[in-house]
Amino acid sequence: MKHIAFTTTLFTLTLGSLSYLGADVTDAQMRSLENRVSAMEQKKGSNAMVNPPGRPQVRDGADLFFTADWLIWQGHENGTGYAVKTKSVQTNPTTTLYNSAVKNLHFDWDMGFRVGLGYNLPHDGWDVVAGWTWFHNKAHGKASEGDGTLYSANPYTPAEVSALSYDSANAHLNIKLNMIDLDLGREFFVSKWMTLRPFMGLRTGWINQSFHSSYVGPTPATDISSLYAKAGNKYWGLGLRAGMNTQWGLGAGFSLFGNAAFSILNGFFKVSDYERTNYATGVENVNLSNQDSFRVGRVISELAMGLRWDSMFANDHCHFGIQGGWEQLMFFGQNQFKHFTGSNTSNAGAYFANQGDLTFQGWTISARLDF
Repeated sequence: MKHIAFTTTLFTLTLGSLSYLGADVTDAQMRSLENRVSAMEQKKGSNAMVNPPGRPQVRDGADLFFTADWLIWQGHENGTGYAVKTKSVQTNPTTTLYNSAVKNLHFDWDMGFRVGLGYNLPHDGWDVVAGWTWFHNKAHGKASEGDGTLYSANPYTPAEVSALSYDSANAHLNIKLNMIDLDLGREFFVSKWMTLRPFMGLRTGWINQSFHSSYVGPTPATDISSLYAKAGNKYWGLGLRAGMNTQWGLGAGFSLFGNAAFSILNGFFKVSDYERTNYATGVENVNLSNQDSFRVGRVISELAMGLRWDSMFANDHCHFGIQGGWEQLMFFGQNQFKHFTGSNTSNAGAYFANQGDLTFQGWTISARLDF
């Protein structure tokens, strides 16, 4: 009887195990987890992996993967004030700018993209990824004199222009961002539900900025009718990039991700400024530019966090993942528009630059296909 009871118990356990395994095989999300932790089942020995690869494992694949990101970002930049406006008319103001405020640009929400192509190397679970990021952002500003006083905040103004109050002011800023990255990394398990992917590589980037501002109707009436200014701030750099991507498993194919990276680029700035003052008797132009671009290093920081879902399909011959989250990039000291403080010939060369940082932040929706 003991032998019969033992046999019955063993049969029940075996049947339960087979049922569990059968259900596991039919669940695509669990198959994805099985494939990614299969390296953990290797026999202990000199060739055993301490941290097995955590990248998606497809069956008989080409070891290629493709990524596509939809960027919904908004930019911000310090030092983009275009006018100064007094809040109300003062009978006996202590200063010209008594009870005043700086008018700054309002940045739009714009869309961009990022695409990448990766290859899973046969050595130790490493992968190499090349990516391109494209994003254009615009900012606008508009102010009128109203019941106060409106002054120009251009980079350079002659004495007779800077002392004037204007009826209206308009400003526009265009920013064009392009970055190309080449990274070498390795995703690996540190526990059953968590993976890390440290990486290092190269980055090159172009950031071109164009700032337009115009002022109409100076008062009191003079022979000056309007003022127009156009400033350029172009940068190109090449340097090193490194970071860490993390994945925190939740189950049923879902996980949280958190990524961080830093870049140090060594490149060149080319800054220019053009202004036109319209007089009744003619036009006066101010044209300031760098004949030779100047070299400078720049630091870029990146942070991203969000929710991800992964699954295997086509009998485990393909992997598909989709994720969405918040991302933020900061370009330190990117505003190099020259701001001239000199308003007459005695100190016309007085200026300062490096007026602040440029940031992009917003939502990023991404998809990945392994085959």
